[in-house]
Amino acid sequence: MNRWWLAAALLAVVEPVNAADLLLERIMLSSGGVGYFEYEAVVDGNATLSLDVPFDQVDDILKSLVVYDDGGTAGEITLPGREPLTQSFVDLPFDRAALDSAPALLNALQGAEVRVTGAKPMSGRLLRVVEETARGADGLVIPRDRVTLLTDSGIEQFILEDADSIAFVDPELQKNVAAALSRLASHRSDGRRRLTLESRGTGSRSIRVGYVVGVPLWKASYRLSLPGDPKADRARLQGWAILENFSGQAWHDVSLTLLSGNPVTFRQSLFESYYVARPNVPVEVAGRVLPKPDTGSIEGELGARDAATPSPTRLQKATGMARSAAEAAPAAPPPASAPAQIEAAQAAESVTQTVFTLPYKVSVAAGQSLVLPILDRELPAQRIDLYQSSADQHHPLAAIALTNEGETGLPPGVLTLYEQTTAGDATYLGDARLAAFPPSERRMLSYAVDGKVTVDRTSEEQHAIVKAAIAQGVMRLTRLTRQITTYRVKTADPGEQSSADRAPASRRLEPDRSRSDACRAQR
Repeated sequence: MNRWWLAAALLAVVEPVNAADLLLERIMLSSGGVGYFEYEAVVDGNATLSLDVPFDQVDDILKSLVVYDDGGTAGEITLPGREPLTQSFVDLPFDRAALDSAPALLNALQGAEVRVTGAKPMSGRLLRVVEETARGADGLVIPRDRVTLLTDSGIEQFILEDADSIAFVDPELQKNVAAALSRLASHRSDGRRRLTLESRGTGSRSIRVGYVVGVPLWKASYRLSLPGDPKADRARLQGWAILENFSGQAWHDVSLTLLSGNPVTFRQSLFESYYVARPNVPVEVAGRVLPKPDTGSIEGELGARDAATPSPTRLQKATGMARSAAEAAPAAPPPASAPAQIEAAQAAESVTQTVFTLPYKVSVAAGQSLVLPILDRELPAQRIDLYQSSADQHHPLAAIALTNEGETGLPPGVLTLYEQTTAGDATYLGDARLAAFPPSERRMLSYAVDGKVTVDRTSEEQHAIVKAAIAQGVMRLTRLTRQITTYRVKTADPGEQSSADRAPASRRLEPDRSRSDACRAQR
């Protein structure tokens, strides 16, 4: 029995319940600008599955498509090819450039018989179209095209722009021009491809099909809520993910995983058709023999040409996305003034990236953006003043020294700071930038200028000659350069001591390890 007939009959049986349709079930979005899309279908026996994909994703799909079938074998995958545009014109008497303009088409079809209607009707065979210029009544230069025909009366000319119409007498040539225009339109508007997958097996089973394509990278943003007590040593950090569905299809109840890392990704034009250039060998024709005159020496000519063969490109495939997750212990209910609890994602740390798996299914229409909560943590936080002369020469920056005591890293993003007041309101403090934040590391997040503290920074250099040596008529001097930077701190609070008499535990300036000209002080 014909296999194709069997596949069609099987699809006809399961069509009412869509049992063999590939449905989008799982999505992984990477901060590297790619996404993994996984489809699933339940089949019974041999099956033919189809999947419609956008045309601009075909290259990535051919590079990364993988089929999972525990109870069967994956067969061939077919899809309509895309003939190169240049190959679409090999059976036509003109090339693609001939359709750039009417003069180009007429020049490409020299010798064709045409019929011209207008103020000067005529019929004849095309000789040439030449561009020329003329001057109008107001002196403006007007470009126009002069067409020359060979008619029964001889050589005649007319201006192309003055003609009402030009038709080819040969109906086959007229059809060729129409076919070329149709192929151009089809090549430009063909926006999707249907992949057909063959699966061979017995019994009812689940088949999964996945691939990696380019998508907009997802972004992280954070909210840091500080308690009203300035001496409190912890703050609440909430993280949100911003993503867009530009995949060309709606997402209905899909399992979503967000990957934060920097994977190696690339594209390769696998859907293009490539033709190898071959040398043109002349046809050997036996002709007249014309011996050369004897010049007293033997002359010979040897020529060889090697066809350049492009070296094959090695295709790298990197797979493996771990889905291990560590569930955090539930936090105690926050006070009424604190941000609402969120259903955080399950976070896990792999070798090269952090994995956030959403605990619920996600639905979003095509072309829509989505903001999802991904984490809610209480982290050690200390209020400090961070002085950086490159940012402000006279005032330090109010900052938060935040420690990531979680088991996983945090992706980079912007961070908005709020302070909870005793009245139950929240006060906006400022914004900060959070770089990639591995676990057990400490970051200083500057969010505002502390105008109540003034820093006077002075530097001086001392130069001294510490060693001089003379050898072989050459004197060598060794100089010691010492740079001394002095910081004088003044606060607007009259109750505080001056910087010279301040106790070490009050507001002590310390060198910042990240910058030689920066200091930080505990607030």
